[in-house]
Amino acid sequence: MLLLSSALVVGSLACHVSAQSYWDPSSPISSANCIEDSFSSPRWGIYNPALVSVNGSSGGTLGDIRFLTVNSASGVVANCTANNIDLDPRPVGIWHNCSIPNLYFQFNLTTLDLKIKGSWTCDNSTDSSLVFAVQGTWETPLIQGCLDDWQAPRGQETLCIMGNSQVWGSLSTPINITPQLPVLPYTPAELPERCVDRSVDPEWLLEDLIYVHHHAQTGNKTRDSLSLNLTNISSRDKVACSVPADELKRVNRDGSSSPWVKCLANPNSPANHTSNITSTFISLDTKNGVIGVKQAWNCSDGIEGIEANDYTGTGFLTTGLKCAKPIKGSYNCTLASATFSGYSPDAPPMPHTAYNRSCTVSSIVNTTAFTLRKYQIDAAADGTKMGTFSLFNPGTADVYRLHRIPVKDDATWHDCLSDKSQTLPWQLVGCQYLLDRSKNHHISFQFQWYCDDRNPLSAILFNATASTQLPAEICGASLPSIENERWKGESCYLPASAGKPKMAVSSLTWTTTSGPMDRGPTLPWI
Repeated sequence: MLLLSSALVVGSLACHVSAQSYWDPSSPISSANCIEDSFSSPRWGIYNPALVSVNGSSGGTLGDIRFLTVNSASGVVANCTANNIDLDPRPVGIWHNCSIPNLYFQFNLTTLDLKIKGSWTCDNSTDSSLVFAVQGTWETPLIQGCLDDWQAPRGQETLCIMGNSQVWGSLSTPINITPQLPVLPYTPAELPERCVDRSVDPEWLLEDLIYVHHHAQTGNKTRDSLSLNLTNISSRDKVACSVPADELKRVNRDGSSSPWVKCLANPNSPANHTSNITSTFISLDTKNGVIGVKQAWNCSDGIEGIEANDYTGTGFLTTGLKCAKPIKGSYNCTLASATFSGYSPDAPPMPHTAYNRSCTVSSIVNTTAFTLRKYQIDAAADGTKMGTFSLFNPGTADVYRLHRIPVKDDATWHDCLSDKSQTLPWQLVGCQYLLDRSKNHHISFQFQWYCDDRNPLSAILFNATASTQLPAEICGASLPSIENERWKGESCYLPASAGKPKMAVSSLTWTTTSGPMDRGPTLPWI
């Protein structure tokens, strides 16, 4: 006869965990994305869990617990079984071994919480020291049913079957983060008939975008313009939008933010049917190819006597922007047509250091050597030296450009920027160099950069040191400086035969911060 044990009723009633099976134990799991999955969503699948309580109805806490677990990142399967244990120990803290090393579990009969902790490495990791340590809790498992056996040798045994589930974990090493997957906007399979229903999941059609960046030859000034046609699919209103040059000029001027700029509608344009649109704001990040739309509208679906409701939505488009090669600092960007979904009312906080791949994972896996793409030392007659360098970081796919920074050729570490009027590339938090040209022909850089695409509230700070031996330089008369004055000295370059030297990374470390990243674009990761 199937009964619910009184010792388990409270826990089972409070549970909302689905009994859906996430994996067939007879099917192998691929670990091709082990590193990515370990950082993004470390978890264990729980299958065929069962709990045996001895004399539970009279307060007994002796019993057994067993389940099959599968590591979603590595694909490793393990049996976790403990017999004749105290299911409700005081104090809680006794860990039981599973069938593989470095995997443990504990159970609390009072709350029905099952905790799992373990560590693992990935076969496809280039760093054998990269060990993932994770701990997670399965709270109030779903009790599907219990069977009492009054004739068991130990006394009344109550066997309870629980539903399959997953235990999501937080990483304690190699970094302390609670992984968060990006919340993508939802697009209904079928477009609702009513505007009020469509406004719950806003969507836009963007057409005929033209962005012009004009660099003046005198005064080092710029003049930008932006025009586009925007259709709000929720309200079916179309706006022909233009942005004033003086407003757009400040968008991403320093590469660190993308403010919202109010869109001005052209009342003479046939595209404007804005009876329901109350405001439109545009954000444009040409560096990362991201377009943002924030719009407010109202609609009542034409129902007589029903007052119109107000709605707001925010959406971002991260693909399709095509920019021509700059000519004397001026260039155009265009986008013919694109449809994209958004959020109502605002986009949730999400990572922003990567739009198409993981900055965190790539920084660890791919940062084995920087590429020195440009090297130039300008020397004045008085011994003052200026260095121009361009380095490629394969982990983040960023290029760090350091233009005419004061350098000292003394085989000692120095900050890249001693001139306070200069700024580092926005991707960099810190930068130091070591230059030894006369004796060992050696150059080294130490870079620090942020990644926050695995936990936006606790960014990860990376620190890498890269070095290389320089070939013999070619030196000659210096070229005019950017101030159009002669630099009275010589300029030294690497020979063409040197190509683009690789700077091997001798150390790569990372730590978590206590807060979100405070540099770089403010747009969310889509």
